[in-house]
Amino acid sequence: MRTVRIVAVGVVIAVLAAGGVIGFQIDSSNRQTDYVVGSDDANRVELDVTLQRVDVTGRELDLRIIPVMHGNLADGFDAVPVRDIEVDTSSLTSGTLRFKAHDRVSLQDVRIGVDDGLVSSYPFDSYSAAIGFYVTAGDQNVPVSLRFRGYDALFTAAATDAEWRAGVLKANVVAGRTFSSLVLAWFLMIAMWALALSVLGAALTIVSKGMGLVWPAMGWMAATLFALVGFRNAAPGSPPIGGLIDYGAFFWAELLTSAALVYVTVHGIRRARLA
Repeated sequence: MRTVRIVAVGVVIAVLAAGGVIGFQIDSSNRQTDYVVGSDDANRVELDVTLQRVDVTGRELDLRIIPVMHGNLADGFDAVPVRDIEVDTSSLTSGTLRFKAHDRVSLQDVRIGVDDGLVSSYPFDSYSAAIGFYVTAGDQNVPVSLRFRGYDALFTAAATDAEWRAGVLKANVVAGRTFSSLVLAWFLMIAMWALALSVLGAALTIVSKGMGLVWPAMGWMAATLFALVGFRNAAPGSPPIGGLIDYGAFFWAELLTSAALVYVTVHGIRRARLA
Protein backbone atom coordinates (compact mmCIF):
# COMPACT_ATOMS: atom_id res chain seq x y z
CA MET A 1 0.00 0.00 0.00
CA ARG A 2 2.86 2.38 0.79
CA THR A 3 4.44 1.67 -2.60
CA VAL A 4 1.14 2.40 -4.34
CA ARG A 5 0.88 5.74 -2.55
CA ILE A 6 4.41 6.71 -3.52
CA VAL A 7 3.72 5.79 -7.15
CA ALA A 8 0.44 7.73 -7.09
CA VAL A 9 2.20 10.81 -5.72
CA GLY A 10 4.86 10.48 -8.42
CA VAL A 11 2.21 10.22 -11.13
CA VAL A 12 0.38 13.30 -9.83
CA ILE A 13 3.63 15.30 -9.75
CA ALA A 14 4.47 14.18 -13.30
CA VAL A 15 1.00 15.12 -14.58
CA LEU A 16 1.18 18.54 -12.93
CA ALA A 17 4.67 19.16 -14.30
CA ALA A 18 3.55 18.10 -17.79
CA GLY A 19 0.55 20.43 -17.52
CA GLY A 20 2.87 23.26 -16.57
CA VAL A 21 5.09 22.61 -19.58
CA ILE A 22 2.06 22.52 -21.89
CA GLY A 23 0.79 25.79 -20.42
CA PHE A 24 4.22 27.36 -20.94
CA GLN A 25 4.24 26.25 -24.58
CA ILE A 26 0.76 27.71 -25.14
CA ASP A 27 1.77 30.99 -23.55
CA SER A 28 5.04 31.21 -25.48
CA SER A 29 3.46 30.41 -28.85
CA ASN A 30 0.82 33.11 -28.35
CA ARG A 31 3.47 35.72 -27.56
CA GLN A 32 5.81 34.90 -30.46
CA THR A 33 3.26 35.22 -33.26
CA ASP A 34 3.87 37.84 -35.97
CA TYR A 35 0.87 39.33 -37.79
CA VAL A 36 1.72 40.45 -41.32
CA VAL A 37 -0.89 42.38 -43.32
CA GLY A 38 -0.93 44.91 -46.13
CA SER A 39 0.55 45.20 -49.60
CA ASP A 40 2.89 42.54 -50.96
CA ASP A 41 4.37 44.89 -53.56
CA ALA A 42 8.11 44.37 -54.03
CA ASN A 43 8.68 48.14 -53.72
CA ARG A 44 6.99 49.01 -50.44
CA VAL A 45 7.53 50.33 -46.94
CA GLU A 46 6.97 47.72 -44.26
CA LEU A 47 6.17 49.11 -40.81
CA ASP A 48 7.60 46.89 -38.09
CA VAL A 49 5.36 47.68 -35.09
CA THR A 50 5.76 46.14 -31.64
CA LEU A 51 3.45 46.60 -28.67
CA GLN A 52 5.77 47.40 -25.79
CA ARG A 53 3.22 47.97 -23.02
CA VAL A 54 -0.50 48.21 -22.38
CA ASP A 55 -1.14 51.12 -20.02
CA VAL A 56 -4.41 49.98 -18.48
CA THR A 57 -4.89 52.99 -16.20
CA GLY A 58 -3.93 55.55 -18.84
CA ARG A 59 -5.85 53.59 -21.49
CA GLU A 60 -3.02 53.76 -24.01
CA LEU A 61 -0.88 51.39 -26.03
CA ASP A 62 2.86 52.03 -26.23
CA LEU A 63 4.00 51.14 -29.75
CA ARG A 64 7.52 51.07 -31.18
CA ILE A 65 7.73 51.68 -34.92
CA ILE A 66 10.53 51.25 -37.42
CA PRO A 67 10.07 51.40 -41.23
CA VAL A 68 11.72 48.72 -43.36
CA MET A 69 12.29 49.61 -47.02
CA HIS A 70 11.91 47.07 -49.81
CA GLY A 71 12.88 47.10 -53.48
CA ASN A 72 13.79 50.43 -55.08
CA LEU A 73 12.91 52.32 -51.87
CA ALA A 74 15.99 50.96 -50.12
CA ASP A 75 19.42 52.47 -50.54
CA GLY A 76 21.32 49.19 -50.47
CA PHE A 77 20.03 48.29 -46.99
CA ASP A 78 16.45 47.86 -45.83
CA ALA A 79 17.10 50.32 -42.97
CA VAL A 80 18.32 53.11 -45.29
CA PRO A 81 15.69 54.86 -47.46
CA VAL A 82 16.56 56.21 -50.88
CA ARG A 83 14.00 59.00 -50.45
CA ASP A 84 12.67 60.97 -47.49
CA ILE A 85 10.07 58.84 -45.68
CA GLU A 86 7.23 60.37 -43.69
CA VAL A 87 4.93 58.27 -41.51
CA ASP A 88 1.89 59.98 -40.04
CA THR A 89 0.04 57.95 -37.38
CA SER A 90 -3.37 58.02 -35.73
CA SER A 91 -1.74 58.97 -32.43
CA LEU A 92 -3.07 62.17 -30.87
CA THR A 93 0.16 62.78 -28.93
CA SER A 94 2.84 62.13 -31.56
CA GLY A 95 3.55 64.12 -34.70
CA THR A 96 4.66 62.90 -38.10
CA LEU A 97 7.64 60.53 -38.03
CA ARG A 98 10.30 61.66 -40.51
CA PHE A 99 13.24 59.64 -41.83
CA LYS A 100 15.86 61.32 -44.00
CA ALA A 101 17.04 59.83 -47.28
CA HIS A 102 20.34 57.92 -47.14
CA ASP A 103 20.33 58.00 -43.31
CA ARG A 104 19.79 54.92 -41.22
CA VAL A 105 16.30 54.88 -39.70
CA SER A 106 15.82 54.69 -35.93
CA LEU A 107 13.11 53.36 -33.63
CA GLN A 108 10.22 55.70 -32.85
CA ASP A 109 7.86 55.40 -29.88
CA VAL A 110 4.18 56.25 -30.33
CA ARG A 111 1.25 56.17 -27.88
CA ILE A 112 -2.18 55.20 -29.20
CA GLY A 113 -5.37 55.71 -27.21
CA VAL A 114 -7.51 52.68 -26.37
CA ASP A 115 -11.00 52.66 -27.87
CA ASP A 116 -12.50 49.81 -25.87
CA GLY A 117 -11.66 47.99 -22.64
CA LEU A 118 -11.77 48.68 -18.89
CA VAL A 119 -9.39 47.53 -16.16
CA SER A 120 -12.40 47.01 -13.88
CA SER A 121 -13.00 43.74 -15.77
CA TYR A 122 -9.69 42.34 -14.50
CA PRO A 123 -8.64 39.53 -14.95
CA PHE A 124 -10.86 39.19 -18.02
CA ASP A 125 -10.12 42.66 -19.36
CA SER A 126 -9.12 43.13 -22.98
CA TYR A 127 -8.38 46.27 -24.97
CA SER A 128 -8.74 47.31 -28.58
CA ALA A 129 -7.47 50.33 -30.48
CA ALA A 130 -7.70 51.42 -34.09
CA ILE A 131 -4.29 52.27 -35.55
CA GLY A 132 -3.66 54.04 -38.83
CA PHE A 133 -0.53 54.90 -40.82
CA TYR A 134 -0.12 57.29 -43.73
CA VAL A 135 3.17 56.76 -45.52
CA THR A 136 4.86 58.82 -48.24
CA ALA A 137 8.28 58.55 -49.85
CA GLY A 138 9.47 61.76 -51.48
CA ASP A 139 5.96 63.23 -51.08
CA GLN A 140 4.42 60.32 -53.01
CA ASN A 141 2.15 57.61 -51.66
CA VAL A 142 3.82 54.21 -51.63
CA PRO A 143 2.58 50.66 -50.98
CA VAL A 144 2.68 49.85 -47.27
CA SER A 145 2.51 46.70 -45.17
CA LEU A 146 2.48 46.01 -41.44
CA ARG A 147 4.33 43.46 -39.30
CA PHE A 148 2.89 43.47 -35.78
CA ARG A 149 3.84 41.62 -32.60
CA GLY A 150 3.33 42.07 -28.86
CA TYR A 151 6.14 42.26 -26.28
CA ASP A 152 4.12 43.07 -23.15
CA ALA A 153 4.69 40.22 -20.69
CA LEU A 154 1.12 40.48 -19.37
CA PHE A 155 -0.76 40.65 -22.68
CA THR A 156 -1.06 38.86 -25.97
CA ALA A 157 -1.86 41.10 -28.91
CA ALA A 158 -3.00 40.72 -32.50
CA ALA A 159 -3.67 42.98 -35.48
CA THR A 160 -7.04 42.34 -37.15
CA ASP A 161 -9.47 43.84 -39.68
CA ALA A 162 -6.69 45.46 -41.73
CA GLU A 163 -7.48 47.73 -44.66
CA TRP A 164 -4.91 49.26 -46.99
CA ARG A 165 -4.28 51.13 -50.18
CA ALA A 166 -1.33 53.10 -51.55
CA GLY A 167 0.08 55.19 -48.71
CA VAL A 168 -2.55 54.14 -46.15
CA LEU A 169 -2.94 51.17 -43.79
CA LYS A 170 -5.47 50.79 -41.00
CA ALA A 171 -5.91 47.93 -38.55
CA ASN A 172 -7.43 47.09 -35.19
CA VAL A 173 -5.14 46.00 -32.35
CA VAL A 174 -6.66 43.67 -29.73
CA ALA A 175 -4.76 42.91 -26.51
CA GLY A 176 -5.89 40.38 -23.90
CA ARG A 177 -4.41 38.86 -20.77
CA THR A 178 -1.86 36.09 -21.24
CA PHE A 179 -2.66 32.51 -20.28
CA SER A 180 -0.23 32.68 -17.33
CA SER A 181 -1.83 35.89 -16.03
CA LEU A 182 -5.28 34.31 -16.15
CA VAL A 183 -4.08 31.16 -14.37
CA LEU A 184 -2.42 33.16 -11.59
CA ALA A 185 -5.44 35.47 -11.19
CA TRP A 186 -7.78 32.47 -10.92
CA PHE A 187 -5.44 30.85 -8.39
CA LEU A 188 -5.42 34.01 -6.27
CA MET A 189 -9.21 34.22 -6.29
CA ILE A 190 -9.60 30.55 -5.32
CA ALA A 191 -6.92 30.87 -2.63
CA MET A 192 -8.60 33.93 -1.10
CA TRP A 193 -11.92 32.12 -0.87
CA ALA A 194 -10.22 29.01 0.57
CA LEU A 195 -8.43 31.02 3.26
CA ALA A 196 -11.57 32.93 4.21
CA LEU A 197 -13.69 29.77 4.43
CA SER A 198 -10.97 28.07 6.49
CA VAL A 199 -11.03 30.93 8.99
CA LEU A 200 -14.83 30.88 9.09
CA GLY A 201 -14.86 27.10 9.65
CA ALA A 202 -12.36 27.42 12.48
CA ALA A 203 -14.43 30.19 14.08
CA LEU A 204 -17.61 28.14 13.96
CA THR A 205 -15.77 25.16 15.48
CA ILE A 206 -14.34 27.22 18.33
CA VAL A 207 -17.73 28.66 19.19
CA SER A 208 -19.61 25.36 18.87
CA LYS A 209 -17.11 23.64 21.18
CA GLY A 210 -17.59 26.36 23.77
CA MET A 211 -13.92 27.38 23.81
CA GLY A 212 -12.81 30.71 25.20
CA LEU A 213 -10.14 33.07 23.92
CA VAL A 214 -7.99 30.74 21.82
CA TRP A 215 -5.07 33.07 21.24
CA PRO A 216 -3.15 30.98 18.67
CA ALA A 217 -6.28 30.64 16.53
CA MET A 218 -7.08 34.32 16.85
CA GLY A 219 -3.51 35.24 15.87
CA TRP A 220 -3.78 33.04 12.79
CA MET A 221 -7.09 34.66 11.85
CA ALA A 222 -5.66 38.17 12.25
CA ALA A 223 -2.60 37.21 10.19
CA THR A 224 -4.87 35.84 7.46
CA LEU A 225 -6.74 39.14 7.37
CA PHE A 226 -3.54 40.96 6.42
CA ALA A 227 -2.21 38.11 4.27
CA LEU A 228 -5.24 38.51 2.00
CA VAL A 229 -4.11 42.06 1.23
CA GLY A 230 -0.72 40.70 0.15
CA PHE A 231 -2.45 38.10 -1.99
CA ARG A 232 -4.51 40.82 -3.65
CA ASN A 233 -1.45 42.96 -4.35
CA ALA A 234 0.30 39.98 -5.96
CA ALA A 235 -2.17 40.01 -8.86
CA PRO A 236 -0.28 40.33 -12.18
CA GLY A 237 -0.18 43.91 -13.37
CA SER A 238 -1.19 45.36 -9.97
CA PRO A 239 -4.73 46.29 -11.02
CA PRO A 240 -6.40 49.14 -9.10
CA ILE A 241 -9.03 48.40 -6.48
CA GLY A 242 -12.53 47.89 -7.86
CA GLY A 243 -11.96 45.16 -10.42
CA LEU A 244 -13.81 41.91 -10.87
CA ILE A 245 -11.18 40.12 -8.79
CA ASP A 246 -12.18 42.32 -5.82
CA TYR A 247 -15.93 41.89 -6.15
CA GLY A 248 -15.54 38.20 -6.95
CA ALA A 249 -13.17 37.25 -4.14
CA PHE A 250 -11.14 39.85 -2.22
CA PHE A 251 -13.91 41.92 -0.66
CA TRP A 252 -15.85 38.83 0.43
CA ALA A 253 -12.74 37.12 1.78
CA GLU A 254 -11.87 40.17 3.88
CA LEU A 255 -15.46 40.42 5.12
CA LEU A 256 -15.71 36.76 6.11
CA THR A 257 -12.31 36.77 7.81
CA SER A 258 -13.06 39.95 9.75
CA ALA A 259 -16.49 38.70 10.81
CA ALA A 260 -15.06 35.35 11.92
CA LEU A 261 -12.34 37.01 13.98
CA VAL A 262 -14.80 39.38 15.67
CA TYR A 263 -17.24 36.50 16.27
CA VAL A 264 -14.60 34.38 18.02
CA THR A 265 -13.32 37.34 20.04
CA VAL A 266 -16.76 38.39 21.29
CA HIS A 267 -17.63 34.79 22.15
CA GLY A 268 -14.35 34.36 24.02
CA ILE A 269 -14.79 37.58 25.98
CA ARG A 270 -18.30 36.60 27.04
CA ARG A 271 -17.12 33.18 28.23
CA ALA A 272 -14.20 34.74 30.11
CA ARG A 273 -16.51 37.14 31.97
CA LEU A 274 -18.96 34.38 32.88
CA ALA A 275 -16.23 32.11 34.19
